[in-house]
Amino acid sequence: MGTDAYGLGRLERLANPRDIWKHEAGDFTPWLAANIDVLSDAIGLPLTVVGQEVLVGDFRVDIHATDPDGKNVIIENQLELSDHSHLGQLLVYASGLGASTAIWITTRLREEHRSALIWLNERTDADVRAFGIEVSVVHIGDSPRAPVLDVVVEPNDWAKAAKETSKAVASPKNQQRMAFFEDVFDLMATTYPAIRAPKLQAASWCSFASGPFGYYGLSFTKQGYRVEIHLDTGSESSTKQIFDELAANRESMEQLVGYELNWDRLDENRSSRIATYLAGFELETAGEDVRQQAVKWSVERATALHQHFDGRLRSLAKAAKDAEQYVEELNGDVQ
Repeated sequence: MGTDAYGLGRLERLANPRDIWKHEAGDFTPWLAANIDVLSDAIGLPLTVVGQEVLVGDFRVDIHATDPDGKNVIIENQLELSDHSHLGQLLVYASGLGASTAIWITTRLREEHRSALIWLNERTDADVRAFGIEVSVVHIGDSPRAPVLDVVVEPNDWAKAAKETSKAVASPKNQQRMAFFEDVFDLMATTYPAIRAPKLQAASWCSFASGPFGYYGLSFTKQGYRVEIHLDTGSESSTKQIFDELAANRESMEQLVGYELNWDRLDENRSSRIATYLAGFELETAGEDVRQQAVKWSVERATALHQHFDGRLRSLAKAAKDAEQYVEELNGDVQ
């Protein structure tokens, strides 16, 4: 199919996602775990993968993840029309792991299953939420194919409720910080749309653009305001391995982004951090000109980190995970 008078093509969907992912467990689940940011962007909640095919009693949940608050998230995949069996599995896994978020991904969510998830969101408190997502694959002409995750069920007024509830209980300081974060992502949308705005809450930090390596963040801390890469694969060994490989090339990485970085291995924690600080910035006392300069600085720094680190982070995370899996398989054979 060609283009119209404005040079625009037509978005086409593949009839069957299994043309891309032949097997649900062997292809789709590993792909989603390695590209968890696609799901995070769709629902507006950064996720960190803990494991795949994780035992819950006598059964296995496709993906076990955590949100930025460390709460459990379970993901049930189904590369076909939704059915009662997978709905039951979703509930069993969620209860077994005490999950705060349950996500069901299918090629099409039947109306009765959509109603069941809506009912679940209406009947449970704000600490429990369910998402229904339909997966498809699209392309324009001869362009590469791309995954699409359409959220067809989400907690009632998910974006609005999270924002308003957060504002209602937050301190004036955190409300001010949330407004600052909103301005950062408003500017980001016009200058670097590759980073999508997350669901924001009134807090001292926010995370965005997550992946198998962890996520990026904006944080107001005792050490100062920073833009950071928060490394956390869910495994301390692979997280430290990624940090060490990047730190070994810190000079070349800093030349790429155009500024010095703070490298913090955080040996006492599972995670590690690579950050850049805005010296002397105090949001509470800043005038409007200084505040707007800080917004622009945040966008520029986040853009540079994402442009020059993201591909490397993803390849390192995959290599580290593959190495861990290989060792686990060897140990299993020995036992």
